[in-house]
Amino acid sequence: MHPTLPRAVREKLSHRAAELGFARAGFVRAAPSPRGAVLDRWLEAGMQGEMGWMEQHAAIRKDASLIEPWARSVMVLAVPYALPRAADPVISHYAQGDDYHDQIRLRLRALGAFAEAELGARFRPAVDSAPLWERDLAERAGLGWLGKSGMVLHPDLGSAFFLASLVLDAELEEEAAPQPDRCGSCTRCMTACPTGAIVAPGVVDARRCIAYLTIELRGPIPRPLRPAIGHRLFGCDICQTVCPWNLRWERADSWPELAPRAEVAELTARELCTMTQEDFSLRFRGSPLKRTKRSGLVRNAAVVLGNSGDRGNLALLGETLHKHDEPLVRGHAAWAIGRLGGGSAAMLLERARAMEEDLYVRDEIAAAEASR
Repeated sequence: MHPTLPRAVREKLSHRAAELGFARAGFVRAAPSPRGAVLDRWLEAGMQGEMGWMEQHAAIRKDASLIEPWARSVMVLAVPYALPRAADPVISHYAQGDDYHDQIRLRLRALGAFAEAELGARFRPAVDSAPLWERDLAERAGLGWLGKSGMVLHPDLGSAFFLASLVLDAELEEEAAPQPDRCGSCTRCMTACPTGAIVAPGVVDARRCIAYLTIELRGPIPRPLRPAIGHRLFGCDICQTVCPWNLRWERADSWPELAPRAEVAELTARELCTMTQEDFSLRFRGSPLKRTKRSGLVRNAAVVLGNSGDRGNLALLGETLHKHDEPLVRGHAAWAIGRLGGGSAAMLLERARAMEEDLYVRDEIAAAEASR
């Protein structure tokens, strides 16, 4: 037998969640998603790119009851983060504070302990740490509708919130009514995306998404997409900052732990190019930026310098091309030098061609020379 989740208990859990700082809470049965075929088509098209974990345990993503033998329901929670109005940061707003995984998990465990005491039910907290289709669960739990950007939108929170889940060993007798789709005919997020990653309403091809390219992709960023990276070192907020549901007010009511850290928010591409592994580990301890590893973040920095249009960056890029210990970084530095162009760029590339032994970097040098 499994305990049940009557309305009174759900209200008690939601009240405790609010005390712990969760802005919204909803409940959904751990059951097959009616949108499972949508995920199948997305995966079959290869739109997940190198995110292999999206394919692994796809059955669980489509049916949350498979996450644990005892799973009967999921409490889905929202944690807002600051999204200043009309800003296009070099570091995505969500990543400027402490790592949200760690901070949310602490409070989620406290909520789970409360649920265990109230219901005698088992629980499993999850913050991007389990193969749950959290956006689908959030939509079904009444926390918002799936916007054209592929993000869950709430009429009061917009899209600037993290999702967390508490899998429960408790039967849910009724589910919340779904939120109506309030996007209407608006397509601002689709038209604003520099790479055309939103290929259809609610469908994002990760292989073209700047957030994927600068965070999840481990290898070279495809050359045709590098100019669209612009000045962004980690992530992209464009589809959020143009959304009318986020423009209604400035979101600044995030948890103190998630507030921007100066050493992250004020990071520059030039700093990154000279950063040692020790510096990287020390500066970004407890930060989401560690996800890219040093090689990925400095790769991004080289692209940003190449997009700057400032030939004053050529000397630094030349040093990076000649001396950096990561071939991935050297290759992108070569591209950046070619993009900036000029006589100095030609000399830097010629010198590197004579010295470079790595085949990937040599290919990048050749492509940079051919593009000038």
